[in-house]
Amino acid sequence: MKKLSLMDASWLTLESKETPMHVATLQVFNLPKDADAGFLQDVVSRFRHADEFDAPFNLRLNKPDATLPAWVEDKEIDLDYHLRHSALPQPGGRAELFALVSRLHASLMDRTRPLWEVHVIEGLEGGKFAIYAKIHHSLVDGVAGMKLMQASYTEDADKRGMLPPWAKGARPSRQKRKKEDLAFSDMLMQVFTALKAQATSVPGLVQTAKDMIDVARQSTGQGSGVIPYQTPKSVLNQRVSAQRRFSAQSFPIDRIKALAKKTNATLNDVVMAMCAGMLRSYLIDVNQLPSKPLIADVPVSVRPQGQEAGNAISVILATLATNEADPAKRLTLIRESMKRGKEQLNRMSAAEIMNYTTLVMLPFTIGQIIGTAGRIRPMFNVVISNVPGPKKPLYFDGAVMEAFYPVSLIFNGQAMNVTITSYVDSLDFGFTGCRKLVPEIDRFPEYLTQAFDELEAAVS
Repeated sequence: MKKLSLMDASWLTLESKETPMHVATLQVFNLPKDADAGFLQDVVSRFRHADEFDAPFNLRLNKPDATLPAWVEDKEIDLDYHLRHSALPQPGGRAELFALVSRLHASLMDRTRPLWEVHVIEGLEGGKFAIYAKIHHSLVDGVAGMKLMQASYTEDADKRGMLPPWAKGARPSRQKRKKEDLAFSDMLMQVFTALKAQATSVPGLVQTAKDMIDVARQSTGQGSGVIPYQTPKSVLNQRVSAQRRFSAQSFPIDRIKALAKKTNATLNDVVMAMCAGMLRSYLIDVNQLPSKPLIADVPVSVRPQGQEAGNAISVILATLATNEADPAKRLTLIRESMKRGKEQLNRMSAAEIMNYTTLVMLPFTIGQIIGTAGRIRPMFNVVISNVPGPKKPLYFDGAVMEAFYPVSLIFNGQAMNVTITSYVDSLDFGFTGCRKLVPEIDRFPEYLTQAFDELEAAVS
């Protein structure tokens, strides 16, 4: 028996019918060239016989409703509950796949069982299939969940007879998480430990706060300088409903890198500008564009100088300049805002970064717990998180993975999440939103492509 840490238990505390606290991945595969008609049936059959479970798939809560429960090993796991086999209705396109994922992602998991599900989905057009896997945030964070699934696949296109993610022997010895990997969830969890920061960091923190205010005052009229709670009211920042909408889009990295080089920006600057253009177009179409620019929460990892081990997790609040009509000027404002945010963090020590994270994120966390989130002005309008992914193609029983989409969680006051992961030569964008507040999320891939085309034309 292992007691949950306060950080892990907090995800159970934050969970409600309207805010499920699980993260997921959606992988799309192409069948092997030599696959016969029974390929997927054979895979599912092998999965159903893989009834020896590795951690964390064999853990359940001893007292699901306790404030601080413990993990215990479940020796009688009902695999038929955790493994689901589904088929899409014709024509089995992206719309049908994303509609199914939206429904699966909205449902709470049974706390009396191990908190995970794996869905094998057939019927995709072109002979493809997909695997949607979700796991509760109290077991793993978003990046660890992706790594857990990634480690179950192989770079060997000829390997056959592979085991499912939960099975003993499916993965190599426990993977060490890379320090540079990051997700919004990591940053939020860091808030709970940040209270231990050294008191000696306070003077530096006060200076940082003064710097933030000075930057905001000196920023241009469009506002490239950002301070917390400077956000406009937005349809994205209300209390969420229980239903979800999910959509996704893959985009070639080379095109984004070429544009970044041309504009003296980083790849992430261009990604943010794409998301800004996407949100601007959407909000204009639904007549909900605020007059002030939307503010993005951008999770970052900061390694203090001279410290090779360990990391510091914090956040940059950056303008999305959604009130700027010119895509090129919008990118410039985003680039300047991100640069200032990075410079600000680079001036701080590890302890000061910890205190800063507490200062800006603790009100957000408290708001989720006491119910004010979605009723008062938010600290930021949307989360945009970019997570490094596999650099080489992955296979399962010879089936090559075509896309590796992240499916994230949302909170009250945060009705939409944009998480991006790199996979080989593409960036895979996952859009997770509240069905009530962002019902048109299936149009976001089109908005994203339009935003990039407009940005590319504006700087040519």
